Amino acid sequence: MAFPIIQANYNFECTMCGNCCTGDQKVNLNLFDLYKMALYEKYENTRQLFDNETVYLVKTQNDAWQPQIKFRALPSNKFNKKSIKFCPFLINDLNDQNNLKGLCCLHPQKKPLICSMAPVGRVLDLKDDSEKFVFVKPAPDCPGVESKKIHYLDDIKNNLTAELEYEKRFFKILDSLKKDHQKAFYLQELYSFKATENFEKILTILEQKFAQ
Repeated sequence: MAFPIIQANYNFECTMCGNCCTGDQKVNLNLFDLYKMALYEKYENTRQLFDNETVYLVKTQNDAWQPQIKFRALPSNKFNKKSIKFCPFLINDLNDQNNLKGLCCLHPQKKPLICSMAPVGRVLDLKDDSEKFVFVKPAPDCPGVESKKIHYLDDIKNNLTAELEYEKRFFKILDSLKKDHQKAFYLQELYSFKATENFEKILTILEQKFAQ
């Protein structure tokens, strides 16, 4: 499916419906996301995110293993015929009209990059060092895409400059790894690191470790 390319601006307004935090949504993470999440949980090492099953590894289209938030599930009952899956960081609350609203306990400083950017998606081409930004509905039934509120792409890029660069460096590391590495290798060698140290230092060490 081809997503519309964002040239300069786009229309969107989050209604806090929580639809992007439930169901079959996939929240892929980069190294800095793991670092921020570990800080939020007050973990000394990002490995604890995996040990406590907050995060797990999934295989990408490029045969690399990448972290993803593990959604929890409420079992079906007499009120809900189907089980309900939801992000463990989702907080449900009521607004002034007593309507349910979805809040994120990681918002704003510890939020994964993919969530902070929504509905903006980023497509990186490491071969020619280029990127483009596309409009991706946060959820199939997202009401926010009907809004006329204007956002400017440059605002997101300026506000998230450091995180966008961290993500790019992360994907370069993934691209440099041999595709025959097992999941355990990725978990131990790439995704388990101390959250008590400076992230720039951590990332630089990993880049040197996996340099081609």
